[in-house]
Amino acid sequence: MPFPQDGSKYPFAQIKSKFAIFKQVTNGLNKKPSFLIVALFILFGTGGVIAATSISVNSGSAISLGAGYSTATACDENVTLNAQTALDASSGQLYVATIALSDISQNPTTGCGNKTMEMALKINGQMTYASWDIPASDIDSTFNFAAATISLSDYNAMTALTPFQVDGLSNVAIAKIGSFTSAFNWRFDNSGIDFNYMASSSDGTKLAATDYEGYIYTSPDSGVTWNIQNGSGSRNWIEIASSSDGTKLAAVNAGGYIYTSTDSGVTWEERTNSGARNWILITSSSDGTKLAAAVNGGTIYTSTNSGLSWTARTTISTGARAWTGITSSADGTKLAATLDNGRIYTSVNSGANWSAKASTGYWACITSSADGTKLAAADLFGAIYTSVNSGDTWTMQNSFGSNSWGAITSSSDGNKLAIIGTSDDDYYSYIYFSTDAGVTWINTQPYSGVDITWRDITSSADGTKIAAFYDFSFTSALTTKTRSNN
Repeated sequence: MPFPQDGSKYPFAQIKSKFAIFKQVTNGLNKKPSFLIVALFILFGTGGVIAATSISVNSGSAISLGAGYSTATACDENVTLNAQTALDASSGQLYVATIALSDISQNPTTGCGNKTMEMALKINGQMTYASWDIPASDIDSTFNFAAATISLSDYNAMTALTPFQVDGLSNVAIAKIGSFTSAFNWRFDNSGIDFNYMASSSDGTKLAATDYEGYIYTSPDSGVTWNIQNGSGSRNWIEIASSSDGTKLAAVNAGGYIYTSTDSGVTWEERTNSGARNWILITSSSDGTKLAAAVNGGTIYTSTNSGLSWTARTTISTGARAWTGITSSADGTKLAATLDNGRIYTSVNSGANWSAKASTGYWACITSSADGTKLAAADLFGAIYTSVNSGDTWTMQNSFGSNSWGAITSSSDGNKLAIIGTSDDDYYSYIYFSTDAGVTWINTQPYSGVDITWRDITSSADGTKIAAFYDFSFTSALTTKTRSNN
C-alpha cells in the first residue's frame, strides 16, 4: 500500500509499529552555510524496502546509520540520500532544492529493478510523496526529486518539491510500494521484402520502407500489410523520411535523384534539381516542407519547399565526408549529422550554418527530440552519448562493450530511445530500449540467441510503437505497465 497522501491514515507515529525503525540521527541545525546541516531521518527496513546507509547534505560527509542493522533485501542497502541545498541571499538561510537518491541497484533479482519506489518526507509538519519506477539494468542510477522532478521512467513523482529551509525536514522514509513489468509485444511480419531503411508517421500506423535494387513499400496498419509502390520505380533506394501524418515522403537513391511523394507513396516526383548524386541520408520536418539530405563522400543539401529546389551547404565540408546519420527537429530549424571518423555537426538555422560539436569519433547514428534540444548518438564501438542542449555538450550514458550500432530512434520528447546493434562478442544483433533519455537500457530483443542483423529501426512520436527489420520486418507495441503490491 502506498503512503497516504495526507499522512492522516498512517502518520509516522503509527508507521513505527508496522516497520522496524533502524536509527534516528539528530544534529543541531546551523543556518550558516559553512557547517554541515543534517535533519532527523527515520528509515525503514523490514516490511518495506531497504534502509539507506548514509545521509548527507550538499555532498558533505555521509552520516552513517550505525552498524548492527540488517536489511530486508539488497534493494537499497547502498542508497545514499543527498539533500542538495542553495543559499538564499536575502535570508542567509540554506534551502533544500533537490533530494537525490543515488546508488540505487537496478538488478531485478537482488535490487530494485522493475520495482516502484516511494519516498515520504515530512516537511514543516506536512507529508510529501514522490513515486517512481526503476527499470531493470546492470548499472546503478540516481533519482532526483526537485521542482522539475527527473524520474527514472515515465512514472513521475506525485508532486513537485517546493524548496524549503533545511531545518524544516524532520523525517524521510523510502519503501517499495509495488513491482511492474514492461512488456514488448513483438509481431513478426513476414513481408518477404528485403528492406533497407524505414520511416514512420507520428502515430506509428503509417510505415514506409525502401528496398535496395527494388521498390518503395508502404504500410497503412503498422506493418501488418505492405503495399508495393510501383510508381517509385525500381532503384538503389537508401534512406526514406516521412512527415508526421505520413502523407509526405522523401527518399534518396545511390547515383540518382531525390524523389518525393505527397500521397503516402502512391505517386512520386523526381526532383532533378537535387542532382543525380550518391545520396545516402535524408530527414524531414514534421510537415514535410523542410528536408535535409547528405551525399556519401560529399556535402549536405537542404530544401524548404518539400524538395522542389535544393541548396548545397558547402560551408559544412571542405572535402569528402562519410555521413552516417542525420536528424531534424519537428520544425526543421535544428539539424544534426554524424560522421564516420569525424565529429557531430549541428545547425540551428535549417542548415544555413553549421558548427562542429563533440569529439572526433566513429559516430554511427543520431536522433533528435521534436524540439531539437535532446540528441542521442552512438559511437560505432560501444558508447551511447546524449545531449540536452542541441549538441553543445555531450554525456556518455552507457557502454555496452564491443557493440556495432546501426540505427537509433527517439520519441518526440526525447525520453524513449531505441537502438539496434550487433555484439562483436557473439555476433548477435540486439534491440535496446530506454525510457529515461538514455540513462538506462534494457534488451528488448524479440528472439534471444538468433543470429540476425537488424538494419533499421523507427518509432512513433510517443515511443510506444517500434518497427525494426532485418530480412523481414518486426513491429512492437509497448504495453502499459502493470503493478502489483508485492
